[in-house]
Amino acid sequence: MKRIGIVLTTLALAASAFGQGAIQFQNRSTSLGIFAPIYGVNPGAPTQQLTGNSTTNGGAVNYGASPLLLGTGWTAALYGDASATDPNTFSLLSSAQFNTATTLLGIIRGPTTAPLVPWVPGPGNGTGNFEIRVWDNRAGAVTTWAMVLADPTIARGRSATLLNVPVIAAPNTPTGLNGLTSFGLFVPVPEPSLIALGALGLGALLLRRRKA
Repeated sequence: MKRIGIVLTTLALAASAFGQGAIQFQNRSTSLGIFAPIYGVNPGAPTQQLTGNSTTNGGAVNYGASPLLLGTGWTAALYGDASATDPNTFSLLSSAQFNTATTLLGIIRGPTTAPLVPWVPGPGNGTGNFEIRVWDNRAGAVTTWAMVLADPTIARGRSATLLNVPVIAAPNTPTGLNGLTSFGLFVPVPEPSLIALGALGLGALLLRRRKA
């Protein structure tokens, strides 16, 4: 019995040495071939969310006047699950903010250490389904997705659901969010000031067409 206990302990320690599965929470990685900047609300169409890479980034989506996100006023959160395909059932894995440098517009300032993926305990690798959610945190006052859903005036957006993404266990280098593309934020019920801004932009466009 004592020998069996020693063997089991040794096996457990060996397994733990491989570490847990992890995934890189980044929307820009040269080594992984990922470049999916995230856009803010389009003042001309604030209630519309667009998903997919821009026409300026190999895609077919025109984000118009939507600004690329910048700074700590925006929260990005990574959600995932081992097998569920409904992103509304995904669990929170990690959160981050956006870069503050104007040379990194739309790029998440991901965590230095890749977030752990609890359903891939290691040793061995696995897969997972993931989604990125982004919202206006209103100077840090909005800290959860539940708070976002409770206020329809908060700008928010969600990536396309990424299915069957490989998850690598340590000591190997974690993989990234394969298949990630850009997306934009929207506001379900815009505040009056945003509606007025959109109307002003539309009016200017119509005036320009008349002059032409």
